[in-house]
Amino acid sequence: MNTKDLAYFYQLIQQKSFSKVADYFHVTQPTITMALKRLETDYGTKLIQRDRVHNQLTVTATGQQLLTHAESILNELTVARQEITRLTQQQTVLALPPIIETHYFPQIAAQLQAHGMLANIRTIEGGSVTLRRALRNGEADIALLGSTAPLSYQKLLAKEFDRQPFAIFVSRQHPLATRQRVTFSELRHEHFILFTADFVHNTAFNQLSRRNHFRPDVVYRANDTHVIMNLVAANVGITFLTSIVDQPRNDVVRLDLLDDEPPEFIASIVYQTTHVLTPAQQQVLTVLTQALRR
Repeated sequence: MNTKDLAYFYQLIQQKSFSKVADYFHVTQPTITMALKRLETDYGTKLIQRDRVHNQLTVTATGQQLLTHAESILNELTVARQEITRLTQQQTVLALPPIIETHYFPQIAAQLQAHGMLANIRTIEGGSVTLRRALRNGEADIALLGSTAPLSYQKLLAKEFDRQPFAIFVSRQHPLATRQRVTFSELRHEHFILFTADFVHNTAFNQLSRRNHFRPDVVYRANDTHVIMNLVAANVGITFLTSIVDQPRNDVVRLDLLDDEPPEFIASIVYQTTHVLTPAQQQVLTVLTQALRR
């Protein structure tokens, strides 16, 4: 079976137009028609019903079944192509959430530079939830990810290297600024500035909210720690962040949480079990492991 036929079929389901799919792949419309016929002959079933009068396409039950597998197959081929490209280029793509990048990467970068490997590192940034998906999709070779529980996935191997508590950060002008510790239940009437949904902080925050039986007032979300801290400093609201946040400023105060068994920020080195690391990538993994265990 020609995998190109599967790609044509997949796009045909998405766009529901032979002409649009032909334009998408820069081929003629008969090319798309013949690809569909080959698939229907191969599987011995009608995959798409075509209503020429109303110019509509309807996917049959067998077409829906093939679509499920086609999407998985095409995704695996994309991942393989990306991984093979990086293998031939001797490049390592490292996925880093912003807080982990700020706190841990300087010590890693120093070790990579000492081994002459830093120039071959390309980083991608985002929340741990998004980067975990990028790792599974083959867009990254190795990731440093945060979580609130040890990571356990069928195709991902995780090596934990640190655990840190979460904390509350308030403006120096906030009434709570005179405190050193606070319980989460005391914050039910506060305004919160939080990360966007793809950050693992939200998982820990939601756990505490449910445990304390109230729905916090989230007035703003951002994906940048500095933006959040600046808003907190301006007393727009308070925030909930891992305590490893670099905070060399006198306009924001950190408060430790007094709750029993509060969630922790778990940092791990993560990579795909199915991804064949080049010797260079394996060396990067070794340097990461050694540097972070220190």
